[in-house]
Amino acid sequence: MSLRSPGTTDVMPVPAPMLAVIGLLPGPDSEGDYAFEPLWNGARVIARFPGNGTVQLWSQMATDVTAGYPELVEELPALVPTGLPALLDGEIVVLDGAGRPSFEWLQQRMSLHHPAAVEQVRHRTPVRLMLYDVLHLGDPVLHIPYLARRELLDDLQLVSEHVQAPAFWPGMGTEAFAQAVREGWDGVVAKRLASPYLPGRRSRDWIKIKSFPSRRAPDA
Repeated sequence: MSLRSPGTTDVMPVPAPMLAVIGLLPGPDSEGDYAFEPLWNGARVIARFPGNGTVQLWSQMATDVTAGYPELVEELPALVPTGLPALLDGEIVVLDGAGRPSFEWLQQRMSLHHPAAVEQVRHRTPVRLMLYDVLHLGDPVLHIPYLARRELLDDLQLVSEHVQAPAFWPGMGTEAFAQAVREGWDGVVAKRLASPYLPGRRSRDWIKIKSFPSRRAPDA
């Protein structure tokens, strides 16, 4: 699929995000081929770092949503070295009182567009950005295996008040899913260790395993 770009002269276009299929937990014979991540109940975004010390946030629908999340705009530029163009994939979430993602609470932020309205609620309903993949880091890395991309992500050490790169568990699907059920999360995502990033495609290389029915953001 061709990449979507915020501008016709853009030298680092923003790709449509790769999507997962809904399925079952891989069995014991294939579990080792995957890593497992939490299934976030959030809004998919790609964070674009042009390399000039700024950041832009692009939604799954190729809409610039940067202005809606000032707490992320304040923190993200310091997490990626200036001069290093990057594209990072993840989800914006709002955590409830138990520390679980709440899409209902997130909708309150997603519906706001006027800067004054955003400023009024940002401290009452703060967001977090969970970054879980790298698409570009100086050069495109879509073609390299998922595990190598996660290692690049971990090397960036993305940690701040509103931003993090959450843990993932290679070959530990049973344990990851049991923890998701125990803690009341939506489930896990199994990602094939050797899989490239396939922009705009829904691939069985990524499998969403849900722990229970829930209200979800479309195609997140």
